[in-house]
Amino acid sequence: MTDPIAARRPRPAPNSLLLKAAVVLPDVAIATLLWLVIIAALPPVVGFGVTVAGLAVAAALAAGHGEDLTVQLLYRARRATPTEAPRLTVAWRLATHGLDADGVRLRIVTSGPPVGTAGRRHVLLRRDVVDAYRTNQITARQVAALIADGLGRLHRGHPRFDLLFSIWTIPWDIIRGVAYAIGRRLACIPLVQFAWRARLVVGTIAVILEAQAGRWPSPIVIAVFITLSYLRPRVTRAWEQRVRSVAALP
Repeated sequence: MTDPIAARRPRPAPNSLLLKAAVVLPDVAIATLLWLVIIAALPPVVGFGVTVAGLAVAAALAAGHGEDLTVQLLYRARRATPTEAPRLTVAWRLATHGLDADGVRLRIVTSGPPVGTAGRRHVLLRRDVVDAYRTNQITARQVAALIADGLGRLHRGHPRFDLLFSIWTIPWDIIRGVAYAIGRRLACIPLVQFAWRARLVVGTIAVILEAQAGRWPSPIVIAVFITLSYLRPRVTRAWEQRVRSVAALP
C-alpha cells in the first residue's frame, strides 16, 4: 500500500530536533541506569550475553534493520485483511497525493492514538478507526487526513531512532506505568494532591537538609527529580504541539 512519489522530503528544523532531544534523553538516561542495575544483578555470563544481544539489537535498529518484525512484536501491529485492504487503499491514495510515501507501510494496531508512527517507515492506524471506516461511520477523506498526519510525523518528527528508544526504555516504561497507575488511585486523597502541588517547597527543604547532613549525592538526585517534574510536562506538551503543527504542513 505504498506509492513512491518523486517529491523530496523536507528537512526537519534544528530547533525541533533539540526539543525532541529534551523529551527523549531523560527517559533514555534513566532506562540506561536501570539496564545497568538489571545486568549487574544477573550472573556474569548471563549479563554478558544480555549486553552483547542488547548492543546487537540496538545496532540493527539504529541501522534500520528488523523494523517490520520489531513493530509487529512491540505494537502488535498487523497488515490489513483482504476485507480492509481495498477500502484502505482508497484512503491511502487520497492521503499520499502530493506527499512522499515511498517505503512507508500502513499497519493496524489495537490500542494507542487514532494514528501514530513507529520507526522510520510505519504509520499505525487504530483498529476501531478502520472498523468505523469499513462500516461507513467515517469517510475515506477522514481516514486519509489521519494517515496524512502520520506521514507528516514521519517526515518531520525525527523518527530515525524512535524504535530503538522504544526498546531501550522498556524497563523505565514499565516502572513509570505502574507509578502512574498508583498515582491515579492516590490522587483522590486530598493530602496527596497537596503534597504533589507543594513538591517544590518540600523538595527544597529536603535538598537543604540532605546537603547539611553531607549525604551526597542525594541532594542532587532530589533537585533533578523536582526540576524534571516541572520541566518534563511542559517540554512534552511543547513537542506534541510542534509535531501536530508541522505534521499539518503540506
